[in-house]
Amino acid sequence: MIPKVGSAGGAAAAVAERPSTLRQGGEFDSILKGRLGDAAKAGSGAPAQPLKFSGHAMDRIRERGIPMNGELMGKLEKAVQSAADKGAKESLVLAPEGAFIVSVKNRTVITVLDRASMNGNVFTNIDSTVVL
Repeated sequence: MIPKVGSAGGAAAAVAERPSTLRQGGEFDSILKGRLGDAAKAGSGAPAQPLKFSGHAMDRIRERGIPMNGELMGKLEKAVQSAADKGAKESLVLAPEGAFIVSVKNRTVITVLDRASMNGNVFTNIDSTVVL
């Protein structure tokens, strides 16, 4: 007979207790906060919500040294809006700086790869690609 498996509460608690590794400051953080503030000031008349970044995506940007700036943020936002206009749900945005997997519906960058990491990868669970 197979013995009962215990509760997964211990594993879930360990994940919940993980300390935040995100640092405040830096050019990317200030650009992102500025964009969020601009969208809030625009009110409900704004055409779309600002692009968000998951914790995983933020970690990858830092680890892989991907240069984020205002110009790239603007291009990413336009690419996501373009994908949304076509009815996309999950999109791969290819930029000179790297590849961005984006949940178009949630306007959230899920993960990021630099140019070197893209070679040999198969991108799954996407329904569109935008090339910048």
